[in-house]
Amino acid sequence: MPSPRLLFLGLLLAALLAAGCAAPGPRDLAELEIKAAPGGMITRPLRPRGAKDIRYIMLHAISDAAVNPSDPFRLDRIRAIFQAYQVEAHYVIDRQGQIYRFVPDDRIARHAGSGTWANDPDLTNNMNRYAIGIELLGIGTAAEMDQAVGPAANALIREEDRGYTEQQYLSLNLLLAYLRERYNIPPENVLTHAQYAPERKWDPGELFAWDKLDL
Repeated sequence: MPSPRLLFLGLLLAALLAAGCAAPGPRDLAELEIKAAPGGMITRPLRPRGAKDIRYIMLHAISDAAVNPSDPFRLDRIRAIFQAYQVEAHYVIDRQGQIYRFVPDDRIARHAGSGTWANDPDLTNNMNRYAIGIELLGIGTAAEMDQAVGPAANALIREEDRGYTEQQYLSLNLLLAYLRERYNIPPENVLTHAQYAPERKWDPGELFAWDKLDL
C-alpha cells in the first residue's frame, strides 16, 4: 500500500494536471515529469557512500541576466553557464515549472562551493557530497543583483522576471516531497545557497517565498 505522503503527492499531481499547471501525462509519480537536460546529462563522480550520503537539499537561483538581461531564462544558456563556470546542479526548474535533470542524484554536482553549515566539519567546503542542488530560473531584487550582474545589466531586467512563478513553487514542492521521502531528508535540511555561504551568495534571495513550501 502506498505511504500517505505518496498518496498525497498523487492527488496533488492529479490536481495540478487538471488545472493545467504541470506538463500532461506523467509516466509515474516518481518521475514528476522530469525531463533530461538539453544536451544530455552531465557526468560527475559518484558519491562515496551512494544514497547514504544524500542528507541535504540546497536551493539556488540562476539566470543569464548578466549577459542577456532581456532574455535571461534560455535553458541552453544556463547549460553554457554551467560549462563556463564549471558548476552544475542536479535539477533546474524553468519559469513554466518544468523540471530538468542535469546530474543523477547519486553523483556529486558542483553547486554549493565553499561554506559551512550546522557547525558540522564534514559539511565545511564539502556540501556538494551531501546535498542535492536545485536551481530555480529566477532573478533577485535590484539590490541583490547589482553586485551579481552589475548595474548596467541590472537596469535592463524586467520586473516580471524578478522572483519566481507560481508554477515553479508547485513543481518545487512536488520535487522536494519526492526527494525528501526517497532519501529521508528532514525539513530542516532544506536550505539555501545564501544560508550556506552568506558572505558569497544571495540566492534564492529575498523574493523567494518560504511560506509557499510544504515543509
